[in-house]
Amino acid sequence: MPLPTPITVQSHPSFLTVYMCWGMAVFGLLLGFLHTENLIMAVVFSGVGLILFWNKLIASRRQVTLNASSGQVTILSVSAFFKPKQCSYPLEMFGSVQSYVLQGKSPVNRVELLTKTGGEALLLALFEPANVAPSFFSFPADGENKSAERLRQEIAGQLGLLDRGFLGNRMFGVQLKDCCGCSVAKG
Repeated sequence: MPLPTPITVQSHPSFLTVYMCWGMAVFGLLLGFLHTENLIMAVVFSGVGLILFWNKLIASRRQVTLNASSGQVTILSVSAFFKPKQCSYPLEMFGSVQSYVLQGKSPVNRVELLTKTGGEALLLALFEPANVAPSFFSFPADGENKSAERLRQEIAGQLGLLDRGFLGNRMFGVQLKDCCGCSVAKG
């Protein structure tokens, strides 16, 4: 029987907030040609845009590999100055996989592995939630991204973990420490 192929997961963070800040910076620069006090606003928005871009760029470099043959969950990430970091967890530590939408200004669809005790979770990937509405005249609700659903089902099927499914909108629970030594609770 062939060994299962390792599953490699990478988040797809949205750069929308970065583009908005940079758009405001350009707008501020254009206004700065008319009134010099607008240049301060352009500098502030440029700085915020640069910090957000740096944060999203680092988040996009995070990669999780689930390898059934070695029995390891390996996380590869980078520090703020792009120094590579790696940490591993034994695959036998986890018993299920779940997906849910974390609400906020920018909701995200999180896919996580849960420990067998159910007390802690390890973030695998972040996706943009799918906006679904029961009918044309109803308000849209955040639903599970199709890529998140496929990933969750692939992990459960290939690794033999319990698929807890899509849990809807909720807050995150206790998170395992990531490579950088901090919990990855933010979206």
